[in-house]
Amino acid sequence: MRKKNNILVVFLLAALCAVSISFHLNHKKLKKEASGLVREITTKNCPRTIINCPRSIARKPVFVSYAQVFEDIILYNVLSDVRDGFYIDVGAGHPIVDSVTKFFYEEGYHGINIEPLLHEYNMLKENRPRDINLCVCAGAESGELELYERGGFSTLDVNIANKWDKVPLPRKVKVVPLSRVCREYCPKGQEIQFCKINVEGYEREVLLGFDFKNFRPKIFLIEATEPCTMIPTEQKWEEILLNNGYEFAYQYGVNRYYVDSKFPNLKEKFVGMGKIIDKYIIVKW
Repeated sequence: MRKKNNILVVFLLAALCAVSISFHLNHKKLKKEASGLVREITTKNCPRTIINCPRSIARKPVFVSYAQVFEDIILYNVLSDVRDGFYIDVGAGHPIVDSVTKFFYEEGYHGINIEPLLHEYNMLKENRPRDINLCVCAGAESGELELYERGGFSTLDVNIANKWDKVPLPRKVKVVPLSRVCREYCPKGQEIQFCKINVEGYEREVLLGFDFKNFRPKIFLIEATEPCTMIPTEQKWEEILLNNGYEFAYQYGVNRYYVDSKFPNLKEKFVGMGKIIDKYIIVKW
């Protein structure tokens, strides 16, 4: 009996040692793979980092996300069967960093970028030759308004600007309704996959200037919090979408997603999106 016990102890110790060695080797391998992955996809001197390093890199696809809170991953999983699609990006910002549309542009999409900040607009012109790039603001009516510039937080809403520690002198900018933009620049019969709106408190006016009868993005993605807070703002503009045949589908971070009621299959794809995001190795700028 004692001999059998000794053999069992030796066997257990050997198994434990094998597991420990295997774990150590796998850990070193994963660290090496992760390090190599970052080096491989780093381009243009813009470093990227792995957001959710998984236990097994080999079992998860790599997704290079340019967007601020994974908007591109979410939209891709809903629109994954679409190639050469079309988007409208209101408040487009930088063509790469925190861009919702950069991934889709690389996948063959093209569209309309609306960006009033001169530096970002010039970069969009340089980096997005297939897109229509407009240095204007979108609003309810044509005209001119004062833009308070503060990088990505620039706003047409003076009440928001007055909350800043230092309010800059405003600059006059051209304002054009999205209905007019679509009539002039959307190809006839063009299907619009999504419209993103990020305008720091001016969402209602942008939606009031949209022609829902003749132009129907399948998905609206709209920032729905006050700038730099998590205070919800959708109560100010959501009824415009609901009254025009759109249904709320999903919320993630500061964004709310609305789907044209004619496409219930797209709304269903938002179910369980959190788990879908987790299936990727997310590599972020």
